[in-house]
Parts: sequence; structure tokens; C-alpha cells
Amino acid sequence: MSGEKVRKRSDTCADHYSQARLFFRSQTEPEQRHIISAFAFELAKVQTKAIRTRMLAHLAQVDPTLHAGVAAALGMKEATEEVKPAVAPRDLPPSPALSILGKMPKTLAGRKIGVLVADGFDAARLAELRASAKSEKAALTIIAPKVGGAKDSAEKMIEAERALSGAPSVLFNAVVLLLSRESAAELAANSGAIDFVRDAFGHCKVLGHTAEAQTLLDAAGVKPDGGVIEISKGGDAFIRTAKDGRIWAREPALRPPG
Repeated sequence: MSGEKVRKRSDTCADHYSQARLFFRSQTEPEQRHIISAFAFELAKVQTKAIRTRMLAHLAQVDPTLHAGVAAALGMKEATEEVKPAVAPRDLPPSPALSILGKMPKTLAGRKIGVLVADGFDAARLAELRASAKSEKAALTIIAPKVGGAKDSAEKMIEAERALSGAPSVLFNAVVLLLSRESAAELAANSGAIDFVRDAFGHCKVLGHTAEAQTLLDAAGVKPDGGVIEISKGGDAFIRTAKDGRIWAREPALRPPG
């Protein structure tokens, strides 16, 4: 062997954008929205404008949709620099394995359903929900305004597992409002109950409810969609929908792009 010995990186080491492009384009639409929101959230805290414009220039090399979304959210559509990459980014075929939502199983097994009850609730409906949760291997938690529980429509006291004040809806994968007309009206004036419902809806969770719970739904600003399910005639639709996970189609209306 003869010649000069050289220590040199491969030219592919200068390709800073292709893998990022592959990752972004392999995500589902909700995941792409979350990536855009995350970039916008972090860059909004950067006080030096030159850093923000340079970062937007890099995002433009990764993907036009990513760049446009972040620039719009920052209010900097016209403030992007241009960078010349050492190696032009390549368009690689998307990899489904990189997406979490794309390969998430449709199941309630191991997940938690929070059921908010108050005086006058339908005990038979609760029993049905409990049986459905058990058959799906999901955990069901009874929540009441007071941890001592609530009386059903037959005046029988049912103990609660959690008090409403200590059981925010973020703890559950899906929630149910098992309320009478009177208790719903009372809870509609309770900021804790309103937050419980509003947060569940805002986090795109499936929300089951009795027809009588409408007053509380209205107070929490809940708008009807495919994940807001009236269960007075049975909870099968709620269970089927909850198995699919969150209602990501709700998100754009709740958090419009910049």
C-alpha cells in the first residue's frame, strides 16, 4: 500500500437536513402540528431576532410546511434568511416506524376512564360503564364533588374513589359525565367541574355524557363533534370511540395555526 493517509469525514456528514426532513414527513398530520407548535413555542422565547430568522432558514431547508407553520405562528413570514446547504437535502421515502400515532393500537387496555357522578345519577348506567371498562381491561374511576360519594336516583349512596378537587381530567384517557339535570346545573356554577370538562375537551379526549349534563357542557364551552357522545341510550359508542384514542380532528379549531 502506498499514498497519503488522510483523516476525512464522509461527504454525507455535511447533509444536515435529509434525516430531519424524513422524520417530519413520516409523522401524521397531528404530530406535524405538534412539532410546528413546539418550534414556535421555543423560538418565541428567543429574544434575539437574528437567531429566530436563522432558525427559520434552517427549517425552510427541512420542509416548506414546517417552515411556513412556524413562521406564521411567530408572525415572521417575511423575516426568514436564506442558507446554502453544503449538501442539498434529499427526499427520502417516509418511514411509518417513526410515527407514534400512526402505529398506536386501538385499545382501552391499561387506560383510565374517569366517571364524574353527582346526586341523582343513573346507577344502571354506571354499572354498564363499569362492565364495559372491565371487558376492555380498562380502569374506571368514580369521581364525585365530595370524596364521600353521591346518591344515585334510588337514594343509594355510592362511594367515590376520588374527589373532583383532586382528580383533574388530565389523569384520564377518556371521561364520562354521569349527571342528572339538577346536579349538572349545580356543577355548571362550580369552577372545578367546568375546568374538568373544559380540559378534557381541550386535550381532545373522548367525552361521554348523559343528555341531562348539557348545562355543564355549555358552561365549559364544549362544542359537539365525533368525540362528544351522549350515552343515555347506551355506552357502546363511547367505548368504540374511546378505543381510537384522542379526537385530533378537534385540535385545529381549538388551537388554530398562526
